[in-house]
Amino acid sequence: MIKISKTIANTKRLSQIVSVLSKNGFDNILKKIPFDKNFTAPVFGYINKNNLSENQRIKKTVEELGPTFIKLAQMLSTRPDLIPLELAQELEQLQDNVTPVSIDKIAPIFEEEFGKKMDEIFAKPLVLLATASIGQVYKTQLLNGDDIVVKVLKPKINEIIQNDLEILKKIGSMFDDALLDYGIHSILDVLKEFDKNIKNELNFKLEAINLSRFKNLFEKNRKIKVPKLYKEFSTNKIITMELIDGIKVSDKKLLIQNNINTKKIAKKGFELICEQIFKHRFFHADPHPGNIFITLDSRVAFIDFGMMGSISKEEQSLLLELIYDISIQDEEKIAIDILNMTNYPENIDKNEFVKDMNQVIGSYMYSSLQEINIKDLFHDVTSLISRYGVSFKNDYYLFFKSIATIEGVGRSLDPEFNAIENIKPIIIEFYKEQFSLKNVFGRAKEFPKEIIEFLSYAPNDLKDIFKQVKNGTFKVSLEHKGLQKIEETVEKSFNRLTVALIAASTLIGSSLILHAKTPPLISDVPLFGIAGFCVASVMGLVLAYTIFKSGKL
Repeated sequence: MIKISKTIANTKRLSQIVSVLSKNGFDNILKKIPFDKNFTAPVFGYINKNNLSENQRIKKTVEELGPTFIKLAQMLSTRPDLIPLELAQELEQLQDNVTPVSIDKIAPIFEEEFGKKMDEIFAKPLVLLATASIGQVYKTQLLNGDDIVVKVLKPKINEIIQNDLEILKKIGSMFDDALLDYGIHSILDVLKEFDKNIKNELNFKLEAINLSRFKNLFEKNRKIKVPKLYKEFSTNKIITMELIDGIKVSDKKLLIQNNINTKKIAKKGFELICEQIFKHRFFHADPHPGNIFITLDSRVAFIDFGMMGSISKEEQSLLLELIYDISIQDEEKIAIDILNMTNYPENIDKNEFVKDMNQVIGSYMYSSLQEINIKDLFHDVTSLISRYGVSFKNDYYLFFKSIATIEGVGRSLDPEFNAIENIKPIIIEFYKEQFSLKNVFGRAKEFPKEIIEFLSYAPNDLKDIFKQVKNGTFKVSLEHKGLQKIEETVEKSFNRLTVALIAASTLIGSSLILHAKTPPLISDVPLFGIAGFCVASVMGLVLAYTIFKSGKL
């Protein structure tokens, strides 16, 4: 039995949910739920069941169920690896479509958060810019004259969402079998992901932290304009930031009227997303046209930092490997790379997966790189992995979503824009920077502690040993027995270690140069990479021969 009816509020809300599901023809789901004997489920005749498709009825149900379900559906609309692509496309049309909360109900939130009335904080009345399920956005002016944007959580929205989540979690395990009929796998996993995302979205302090971090990363970059955060007027329920004086990136006509080169903007916006991902590993995960403005001096301004992606160095390496494999059109490696980015179970048939993925990728790879559309490729890939009942790990998904979205923005500004074509020089430049002498020495601090300690203390220790040897102090402690042999052994060991380290470093550096195809090239092969391999090989062979000859192998 499902003991939902512990509170009057929950019982009333459950009754509403059941009514809407029943009304829209989803009794097969309701039959799976063993309600408490004291709960009477209301039943209605089907409405529009014959006039609407299954996906349309799901969308209609979501709209009627309110903010929690709308936010959940909006999240799912961006995850076609979790639900069927057709359903995701239907849910993409979902708009919050809610009546704005009056300013009279919003005003007390400012008093509660800041201990001041609105006219003691703002010089002008708040003008509503947008309303959504969980919050409302206003523009106004501070007393010091700064034009700002203020985002405020709606009253009691936390309680509404938490109550709905409590109900969904309790009955969620009963949905699995019924929802499989609609192509939705593991509703509990979906709810777990949603719970994490919505908690972040309901806490504007996290968005403020994201904005501050983003601003620090791009403080010296003249290509981008990052809005200023007003910390003193930002809390868990309110975030206040600079009003961006710019043109929406979607308004191509107005951009051209203001003498802004849309082709350059397309390239610049894409380069900025790549810099976020491959240099800083912290990126805007929702760069749709509504979240990007262009200033009159042609700087790109991102807004809304509620959804940000963050990848580890290991994840970054796999992404670079995937991009390289796409650039050389190696279908099998691409398929394996994609599989490694998913939460696949141990019992999955990897060979079958790779074979099916090869077919999907092959339909794109035989076209020229300039013709590959990342969004279409991404949709086809996610549809396939969904059929295998697996999904992308969240950070990888956010990467693909971000790249696919910004490619769409780029194509709207420049019909000839192509992400694959533009990403290759960015990756090559990234490799050059990563493997420059400055960066190689800079990354020395990331070596394991043991190596750091060895390299730190070994020179002084060896210096002391040789000094004692030269001063004859070893003669007393060692009684002059085998002293010369010990000195020679230490010297040989250290020399061999030095040669081994140099050979290994040369070999690794050469491999990276070959992988990045760094010019100059001979027959498409990097000259310095081949030279490095030759030097490392000779050093390694000499060292191996010396050790073998000494009989100490």
